[in-house]
Amino acid sequence: LRERMARHRGREAELSALYDTANDLTRMRDLDTVLTAIVRRARQLLGADMTYLSLNDEREGASYMKVTDGALTPEFRQLRLPLGTGLLGLVAQTGEPYFTDDYQSDERFVHRDYIDTAVDGERIRAILGVPLVVDGEVIGALLAVHRTVRPFPSGEVALLTSFAAHAAVALENARLFDEARSAVARADEANRQLHSRSESVERAAQAHDRLTDVLVRGGGVADIAQVLGEQLGGAVTVYDG
Repeated sequence: LRERMARHRGREAELSALYDTANDLTRMRDLDTVLTAIVRRARQLLGADMTYLSLNDEREGASYMKVTDGALTPEFRQLRLPLGTGLLGLVAQTGEPYFTDDYQSDERFVHRDYIDTAVDGERIRAILGVPLVVDGEVIGALLAVHRTVRPFPSGEVALLTSFAAHAAVALENARLFDEARSAVARADEANRQLHSRSESVERAAQAHDRLTDVLVRGGGVADIAQVLGEQLGGAVTVYDG
């Protein structure tokens, strides 16, 4: 019973943080303010030592730090990683989540001296990274790190992925607002797109709410499939191994 209550409280905290972030997207128009709020809440909710968000520069073929929370050194805040290099560069290139219990000893990633030096300066060990995706295009990554060796449960991966989705919406909304301010002739179309995306975010939040409610009430695979089917307007069938 205690374990179930603890899980219930954890889900409530996660849902509350995601709702707060969604509300910020509707109230805020300053991109840096929104992104700072996202990395700060992600850090608090995951209990991470540091969180940071990077954006891709396709011309340079690199991903650069946009905002950090908990960084100790200025060198890390100014870091640029070639796409495919390190864990961040791999996430930003492939659009897939990656995590490691101990980055410095993990040979799956392409190590560079200047990157490892910056990582050492922050005393980083465990890293979880998820992609930022807008309209199917990877535009950056959101990462959470610990300064101790430790695994990342699947729930933390899913939670950071949700925050990354909100961050991607914030970036796209800011782009649309900039377009509306700089090009009056295109303002109506940009506002239509923004309204459409806001409706999509609202529908996604409603779906997340229903799925969370199913899990909190102890629902099973059949209940989740039913909710998904209703949200998608079709039939959902789940197959096991």
